[in-house]
Amino acid sequence: MFFGIHTYVARRCFEYVQMAYMRLKLNNESNTMGISWLKFNTAVLLVCLAGCSPVYFQPEDPGMEYRWYIEQWQQRVQQEGWSEALVNDIMDSSLTIAKYEREPANHDHWKSYGEFKKDFRGDCEDIATFMYGTLKRADYPHALKLRIIRMPAGDHAVLMVKLPTDQWKMYNSIPQPGDFLDIALARTVVEWDDQNIYYPQ
Repeated sequence: MFFGIHTYVARRCFEYVQMAYMRLKLNNESNTMGISWLKFNTAVLLVCLAGCSPVYFQPEDPGMEYRWYIEQWQQRVQQEGWSEALVNDIMDSSLTIAKYEREPANHDHWKSYGEFKKDFRGDCEDIATFMYGTLKRADYPHALKLRIIRMPAGDHAVLMVKLPTDQWKMYNSIPQPGDFLDIALARTVVEWDDQNIYYPQ
């Protein structure tokens, strides 16, 4: 559900790495500089393709880690109260537990919060629902909305959080290099909370 400009960058980077490799091979170059430059570009390619969590770096026991996080967040709420920094930490930590797995277009099952916690794996709307459920479990007192946005490359699910300052903030369910460009070009299709469905005017 979520691909865009960063995938174009990854594709171009892959083509460049492939071209550089062929040049080294054809010219029988074995100089250290050429090899190092090729390795650097390969690393950039991997970052573009893999992005940040939630992609590969899921803990061995995400359920146990999640329970530990919940306890830590509850203690912080009691000690500090709610703040944007705490919401950011909860969202970031939730993404380190979740693992992104793309589902077939013809079998896109939207998992509930409870379903997602069975293996902590799913695509963008499953992870956004997990983020929503996590803040609800932490007794977050302000408004939350799930939002579907339409980007040039397709639809994507994000979480909208009303901060303690009364400002709304968008949290991306699948952070990727360059995703701000995709989101900047997106428009809202629909959003909803526990009570209502909201369509753009």
